[in-house]
Amino acid sequence: MIHFRPATQDDSEFLFRLKKQTLMEYITLIWGWNEEVQRHFHQKNFNPKNYRIIQKDGREIGCLSVEEHSGKYTLNIIEIAPEYQNKGIGRILIRDLINKVLQEKKDVELQVLQVNHKAFRLYRSLEFILKSETDTHYQMVYHSR
Repeated sequence: MIHFRPATQDDSEFLFRLKKQTLMEYITLIWGWNEEVQRHFHQKNFNPKNYRIIQKDGREIGCLSVEEHSGKYTLNIIEIAPEYQNKGIGRILIRDLINKVLQEKKDVELQVLQVNHKAFRLYRSLEFILKSETDTHYQMVYHSR
């Protein structure tokens, strides 16, 4: 069973390690991984109120960050520890968000690194559509209407 708890300042190191486990491969492909730069960026931008820690069987296995603003939701972050990936957890969590926005008749937006083909395929399979792109990211949207 999946549970959530609010993140605290004490989760900062866990979330940095999680980012490293889940995104280092992709960040390296685009910009190169610089541990000092990434740690500084994390420390500067980490705000626990923006995160929920995903737990399974009492263990922290990931994080989720969703914001509501301007009549829509933004899926900022969904990171699942590698040993829990490919088990449908991310798909379930995103479907839960889609069900919520369908009830509220709102859209969900997100961005994904272009080199993260696995995540892009997941979002496409959940009926997110490509809205626009930058040099590094795809912006995608799920329309509830």
